[in-house]
Amino acid sequence: MSEEVRPIFARAFFNMDPLGSVTQYMVFYYRDPKAYYAGLSREALRRELEAVRRNMQMFLDEEAISINGRRVEARVAHVDMGLISIDLPYITFLIRFKGELRRGLNVYEDVYEEEVAEYPYEFLWLLPGRVLRASMAGDVRILGNILSAKVPAGAEVGGRETIEFYID
Repeated sequence: MSEEVRPIFARAFFNMDPLGSVTQYMVFYYRDPKAYYAGLSREALRRELEAVRRNMQMFLDEEAISINGRRVEARVAHVDMGLISIDLPYITFLIRFKGELRRGLNVYEDVYEEEVAEYPYEFLWLLPGRVLRASMAGDVRILGNILSAKVPAGAEVGGRETIEFYID
């Protein structure tokens, strides 16, 4: 990635099914004033996507994700890139992991390095049970089995994040 390419926004959607499988779809948007990505050949784009995949997997490997106290491994299943305009590229990731759920209280937990958000981002969780509580950065809203959050640039994020939800 060129030094001049800067992230400007990110959005993620997490869907957890009743069997505990999580599919995470993330989109990162960038400002690319010199059109670095638009100018890549097919082969250079393939190499760039592989480097981006390895980098994201490295970040995931550094996180401690658990469901009901049992560690799970998140894996990058797919990565792609597109252009909104010549200077506005985006990169999409499809990430998967699976944990074991039970009737009653379930807890999703993600522990990762604390940092300051460089850019605003938002995410939405669709869970198989009613969300009871969440502890994480940003403006968090809960409506039944849906949790949404908006995190501004400059917010302190990371550390321990949790979502508690109840399955009847």
